[in-house]
Amino acid sequence: MEIEEDNSRKSNGNRLSITERWKIIGYFECCQSQSKTADHFNVNQSTVSRILSKVEVQKDVKDYQKFGRFEILKAEDESVIEEMIEENKMVTLQQIADTLDVNRCTALKKMHEIGLNFSLPNKVPQLNSLHIQKRLNHCTSLKDKNTDNIIFTDETYLQLYRNTLGNWHFSDDNFVSIPQTRVCLMAYGCICESGKSEIFIYEKGFQINSEAYCSVLEKILIPFAEKEFTKKTRKSKSVSQWYLLQDNAPCHNSKFTKAFLKSNSINTLSHPPNSPDLNPIELVWAILKRKVERMQPKNQEQLQQTIIECWESIEQKQIKSCIQHFQKRIQEVYSLNGRFY
Repeated sequence: MEIEEDNSRKSNGNRLSITERWKIIGYFECCQSQSKTADHFNVNQSTVSRILSKVEVQKDVKDYQKFGRFEILKAEDESVIEEMIEENKMVTLQQIADTLDVNRCTALKKMHEIGLNFSLPNKVPQLNSLHIQKRLNHCTSLKDKNTDNIIFTDETYLQLYRNTLGNWHFSDDNFVSIPQTRVCLMAYGCICESGKSEIFIYEKGFQINSEAYCSVLEKILIPFAEKEFTKKTRKSKSVSQWYLLQDNAPCHNSKFTKAFLKSNSINTLSHPPNSPDLNPIELVWAILKRKVERMQPKNQEQLQQTIIECWESIEQKQIKSCIQHFQKRIQEVYSLNGRFY
C-alpha cells in the first residue's frame, strides 16, 4: 500500500513528505542498504542519500534553509550611481564599477534595474527658427490630408561594401577586411500607397543637374504617375489629381525644373529644408540599403544588379507601412511645434 502511495506521489511530481522521509530513515537503519531502501520506496538512490546526509548534518530531514545569493549592491549605491550620472553623463561603466568596488557586469545590472541605459545621441540636421516654422507649416497642411494621391521621390547613394552589419567569427579566424575606398552609385525612385516605380541608377561618378533630373522625371516619374492614377472607362481615360513631394535639392528647385513640372502639369508639395524625416521614401531607402548589404555584391556590375533585384523584392505592404509611419510622424512633429521627435 505504501509503495502504491509512493508511485502516485512520484507521478504527481510532489516532494517527499516529512513522514515519508522518516520512514526511509527507519527502513535504512534496518537494512543498511541505500539501493534496497530506494527500491522499497520506489525512489532514486540519490534521494535516499540526500535524506541521510540531512540527518547527519542537521539531525533532521527538513530541507536546508536557502538564503540565495547575497545582494552585492545596496539601495544607497543607487544614489551614488545617479549622482555620478548627473555630474557626468559620459562617465564610463568602468569608472562606475571602480567607485562601487564591483565588476562591470554587476554595475551594469544595477544600472539597468534603476532604468539607466547607455546610447549615442541621435544625429539630426541642425534647425534654425525658420526651418522649424516651415516644418510646422508643412505638418499643419498635411496632418489631415490623405496621402493616397501623393508620390514621394528622392535620390540616394548605395555603396559597395557598406559596413553596418557585423559578423560572428572565432578569434583565430582571419577576419575579412573591406576596401577603404568603395564604389557608390546614385539611384532614383518613386513610391506611393498603391505602388513603386522602376528604380533608375545613374552612372558611376555622374553629377546630376537640372536637365538630367528632368530627363529622369520624364522616364520614371511621369509613366509611373500615369500608371497609378489613370482611370479608364469604356469611352475614355483620365488621370486623377496627384501631387509630387520631393526635397529641396538644387536640381529640384531650379527654374529649368520648375518650368518642366509646370509644362507637364505636375503639382508639387512644398518640403521644408533639413527635413529628411518628413519623406517616407527615406525609410524605404533604409530597407533597400540593408537588403543590398546582406547580398554582399563584389563589384560595380554586381552592385547595380543587386540594387535592381532588391528594389523589386520590396513588398508593397512594406512601402505602405513606411507611409503610415510618415503620417504618424507628421502628427508627432506637429505636436512638437516643428521640432524633431
